[in-house]
Amino acid sequence: MSEKEDLKQKIFWQIDKNAQKLIELGKMIWNHPEPGYYEFKTAARIKEIFDSIALPTQAGLARTGIRADLSMKRPGPHIAILGELDALIMPEHPQADPVYKSAHACGHNMQLTALAGAALGLGGVPEVREKLSGLIAFIACPAEECKIDFPDESIKYLGGKAELIRRGVFDDIQISFMTHAGGSYGAAQCSNGFVMKEVIFLGKAAHAGRPSSGVNALSAARTALNALDSQRDTFQDQDCVRIHGIIKNGGYVVNIVPEKVELEYQIRAMTPDAIRDANKKFDRSMKGAAMAFGVDVQIKTYAGYMPLYNEPELLKIHKNNLFTQRPGTEFIDFGKRTSSTDMGDVSAIMPAIHPYAGGWEGVGHTPDYHWKDDRETFVEPAKVLAANAVDLLYGDAETAQKIAKIKPRFTKTEYLAFLDTFNREEYFSSSGKE
Repeated sequence: MSEKEDLKQKIFWQIDKNAQKLIELGKMIWNHPEPGYYEFKTAARIKEIFDSIALPTQAGLARTGIRADLSMKRPGPHIAILGELDALIMPEHPQADPVYKSAHACGHNMQLTALAGAALGLGGVPEVREKLSGLIAFIACPAEECKIDFPDESIKYLGGKAELIRRGVFDDIQISFMTHAGGSYGAAQCSNGFVMKEVIFLGKAAHAGRPSSGVNALSAARTALNALDSQRDTFQDQDCVRIHGIIKNGGYVVNIVPEKVELEYQIRAMTPDAIRDANKKFDRSMKGAAMAFGVDVQIKTYAGYMPLYNEPELLKIHKNNLFTQRPGTEFIDFGKRTSSTDMGDVSAIMPAIHPYAGGWEGVGHTPDYHWKDDRETFVEPAKVLAANAVDLLYGDAETAQKIAKIKPRFTKTEYLAFLDTFNREEYFSSSGKE
């Protein structure tokens, strides 16, 4: 056995030593779900893990984010292992929190045990600091499950990773990776990015039995959505455009012509240009319907997430370590994945990967999503992440140095400027009001 593989075995032994702690952690987080930017209990528990191995830790990053650093004795590249703190808003889930109505129907409790386990394994073996070069940052990120909710004025972006990038948490990081819960093992070549929309149609109330004196905001909204549906033929297949949303308020009572109707929508696509195009057509559909009915419409646009690009060189390392842990495992190429993650934002500014670990059953984002086996879910992924770090930073970190030279799609400045092109509010009046 090589010296590097011997080091991995010592790290795996350390993770196995903490297996029961990791399983209990995964179940505790599952039973105490918290939504984005409100994950205070979850963050506190992760900080306890980092503190237990005396890692220098920063807490309260973008309200709830945590970063702990493991520095080697020799200088070298800085890499990050990530996890996500938040749960989905899902009141119908059997484990839904009674206050926040949230549940871990996306498996972030698994991600956090993978992050914590990697930290316990790498931080618990003294030889790691001697035989690797550089630094490993363990980062627990808030608010991946995007919802339009700014808890205070300090938060600018809906996505936790975008907010951490803005605040400089990733400024010294050159490579990032994580793993996500899934029904099978694999990774997409790329995933959709998106923007968020809030739309308010403003008409005029009237008695529903005498509607002619009113202006029906709901009729305008329905026409806008029909116009939007008719735009779908204009989207390119390769762009994987998805536009979906909800009517948050369709009126207050049935016997009053709706004066105010509110929509919340998400516009997804595979490239920044495709997101811009679909966003423009969305706005045009809203304004056209407003014009047709003589109502006003307010359109708020929020920067969402960037498309994800999984770096092939990093995926090779991840797959090799997965196959070592689980011989004979099939690793599926998911191709273009139409869902989204704010790991896309990280991948926009550095080499990054977001592969899936199997062992879950049911459908993600539904009440029946659950893991099947405790060790497969809460212990084995930690070993794969820790082994990835060893392969990248072993010796003089030649592998990490090579991958870190891969040019990202954006600099941090360019990335933030791109996000800010979407953050805007427009009031379009066709009623004559201002």
